[in-house]
Amino acid sequence: MNTKVLLLLLLFFTCCVKVKKDTTPFLIGTGVVEITPPEGFPLYGVPAVKSTGVKDPLYAKAIVFSQGEAQGVLLVCNLLGIPRDLSRIVRERASDQTGIPFQNISISATHTHTSPGITAAFKEYALRELSGRLTEEDQKSYFTFLIKGMTEAIVLATKNQQEVEIVSGKGHAPGISFNRRYLMTDGRVRFNPGHQNPGIVRPAGPVDPDVHFVLLQPKDTVANSASLTVFASHYVRGGTEFSSDYPFYLQEQLKTIFGREHISVFGLGACGNINTVNPEEEAGEDPDVKVKRIGNILAHAVENALPGARQGEPDFCVVSRVLYLPMQDYTGEELLWSKEGTEPLYPERDFLTKRRKLKISEWGVQPPLEQLRIHEAVTPAVSGEPYRLPVEIHVFRLDSETAIVTMPGELFSELGLSLKKRSPFANTMLIELANADIAYIPTLQAFKEGDYEAVNSRLAPGAGEEMVNQALEILEGFKK
Repeated sequence: MNTKVLLLLLLFFTCCVKVKKDTTPFLIGTGVVEITPPEGFPLYGVPAVKSTGVKDPLYAKAIVFSQGEAQGVLLVCNLLGIPRDLSRIVRERASDQTGIPFQNISISATHTHTSPGITAAFKEYALRELSGRLTEEDQKSYFTFLIKGMTEAIVLATKNQQEVEIVSGKGHAPGISFNRRYLMTDGRVRFNPGHQNPGIVRPAGPVDPDVHFVLLQPKDTVANSASLTVFASHYVRGGTEFSSDYPFYLQEQLKTIFGREHISVFGLGACGNINTVNPEEEAGEDPDVKVKRIGNILAHAVENALPGARQGEPDFCVVSRVLYLPMQDYTGEELLWSKEGTEPLYPERDFLTKRRKLKISEWGVQPPLEQLRIHEAVTPAVSGEPYRLPVEIHVFRLDSETAIVTMPGELFSELGLSLKKRSPFANTMLIELANADIAYIPTLQAFKEGDYEAVNSRLAPGAGEEMVNQALEILEGFKK
């Protein structure tokens, strides 16, 4: 272990005075299982392409929390997203094998774009699984391997539980993430306008440079066995080789800092409108260089924040709340056009026209509205009412100042910043893309501005604000 870090941790665990003594042990276990597909398995994309190799492995990483009767699980996977069926199947199996309640398990993705495609083919697999009709080919498929690996990570974490103490803190990594929506000289807001575009006026929204972390230290030791780090920015890499992107290099650098046995779990913050592309610079940084640089910066942000971090008195609790939020509607004309139309239905560039079709009826990366109506939404009981989509929020309280919130979808940074600013917990770690793959969650303002994320969203305007309000209600309840 790095000498500087060792001295800092010794200072923490010998000088920290606890306000009260909790006699109930706080147990945490971690489990890591590789979930990399075989070469040739399709990557995410529209259209999907076959993978040509592996740059670095993909993992399912689980943290199991226990204190008294309370148990909860956070499972994070190097995948683009977590389809609702995948979450359901894994949570059912993990609950059966560990006894941890289904509703206390949250599964999220890191949104790496160099990960396997899990879309319409997986939906067909899930329907066969639900009816008990998996074929012999299904049993040998990557989907079966993936489900087994994700479940095994939770089971391993449950078996590996030990009494721990936690250090909670927040570092900063400015200058590596950028809002990807820009106000242009024509008065419109444009997604990813390109490097050094002369039409750019200014970013249309903020970024979130905070690097939240929790370090897990087995009782009566000074070595951190594991960590959870949360940062808000899209991926770096593209290409046809599987890669877990910058979280891989975060993991490798944290191992250099804390020891080779250290387990790094990375949660993706609210970054629906944030990426690592600076449009003011010329394009050209090698992705292999950039992805390592960003991972290293995040690890050092954790290291540099250690002097200001704090040891908490464990007080664990987990709450799951399901909201039924209105979906966007479409007309019969729009549905027919999305399937058969050859000309744009609205005056917009071809990129948006294609995304609009994908949103309504064509199965791309996320299920379209038509499929969500069939398989996931609650049908309106009264004419004129919207279809409603179940949206699950998890809130994990670790101590009086540290909480983890998980939500589905790609949340705009403004929503994450609002939650953190208003939360009664000083270190509130928001992790997106949990338990359902429902595309973008823009703000009300972003819906008015339009462009890609608004066109490609599934929930009606106002859904993100309501999700934040509901999470805050739970957080405030924990404080009371």
